[in-house]
Amino acid sequence: MLHPMTEHRRPMQVIAFLDGRPGHEKQTRGILRELEALVNLEVIEIKVRRQTLPAMVWDLAGLLFSQKQTAGLEGYQEADFLIGTGTQTHVPMLRMKRALGIPAITCMVPASYLRSRFDLCFAPLHDGIADGGNIVTTIGPPNCSRPQGEKSVSAGLILLGGVDPKSHHWRSPEIVDRIRTIVQRGAGVHWTVSSSPRTPSDMVEMMIEIASELTNVDFFRFEETEPGWIEGQYARSSVVWVTADSMSMVYEALSAGCRVGILPVAWRRADNKFKKSADYLARHGLAVPYSAWLAGGEGQWREHEPLNEARRCAAEIVRRWPPKD
Repeated sequence: MLHPMTEHRRPMQVIAFLDGRPGHEKQTRGILRELEALVNLEVIEIKVRRQTLPAMVWDLAGLLFSQKQTAGLEGYQEADFLIGTGTQTHVPMLRMKRALGIPAITCMVPASYLRSRFDLCFAPLHDGIADGGNIVTTIGPPNCSRPQGEKSVSAGLILLGGVDPKSHHWRSPEIVDRIRTIVQRGAGVHWTVSSSPRTPSDMVEMMIEIASELTNVDFFRFEETEPGWIEGQYARSSVVWVTADSMSMVYEALSAGCRVGILPVAWRRADNKFKKSADYLARHGLAVPYSAWLAGGEGQWREHEPLNEARRCAAEIVRRWPPKD
């Protein structure tokens, strides 16, 4: 049954700025998909080219100091608002906002000197920005995941992050030992393990060795997987373990209705925002840290509704800017 708002005559027209980064585009597309469930929606996509720093500074100067320009915006005049995720989308969106006089919405927190220029910013709690005004905080970033079909109690998923010198120390042998413990305790589960672009080569080699030793483990290099593969794994896996440096995948798994465990990494700073995020999920019973699982086993999992921050974001947009007749 269609939501009553979908019955209005004129579609809500949205211009979506996409920067080519999958993580960013998932946030934007997740909100757009939920908007489609609320209103009659028409989306125009604009691909944003990645720019060098000098080019970004030039564009920023144009935003701050030049007059508004409407040339070349034919076909966009009926748009109701703009949406995009990622630094590369911010200035192009704000320049179009000034030209068209319509709201601009972004996920993640823009630079402080641009923040007030956005009409709505969806900011994850771990960014530490207070809720209010044009800031709406979310538990985690919106995404495209949602529960699909029946999950198999005999299917598990382990997702690996990797090296980020600014954030944490990555210790492959320690992480491999924890993975061995998980797969040995879950001997009745068939475990699918996947790397990511940041996973170091020694970790990949060790996982290939484990997969060759244990019949209940399959390992996939990230470059071997196709678009949509990870969503398919979320759909079938009852339990998902993710290394703590990959919080976007933690939130995707939670949104897909999976039980989620978090494998620790050695943070460089106690106030790391991803550490704060993992701690929040543990305190609220949404995810289980490895140490708690090791001490308490399966009893640590708590039942909860799947996250759907994309739906909450979409509802907030419609509340602030209802469809026009």
